Amino acid sequence: MKKNNLVVKTKNLFKKVVSSLNIVLCSVILGVTNVHAAGSNTSSIDGFITFICDWLLKIGGVVALIGAVMFALGWQRDDAEGKSRGLMTMMAGFMVVAISQSKGLFGL
Repeated sequence: MKKNNLVVKTKNLFKKVVSSLNIVLCSVILGVTNVHAAGSNTSSIDGFITFICDWLLKIGGVVALIGAVMFALGWQRDDAEGKSRGLMTMMAGFMVVAISQSKGLFGL
């Protein structure tokens, strides 16, 4: 029995070591990958992204304004659900505004 138990433990240890080495090697391979995106010509889509980001800023501002009004009306009516919906709508509008201001993600 002792010999059999030792064999099982050794096999489990070997599996763990092999798995760990695979993870380390994969991370080294992925970490060394070179990406050459600076030389690509994306001028045809840059104008479209700028246009969309401008409109997202305006739409997000309107949604945040509507959420603020909903929140204020929730306070007036002393309605917990109305306050919650107003805050969620306002937060969604501000998230859209933040996304529209992240043109740096697109290299603009």
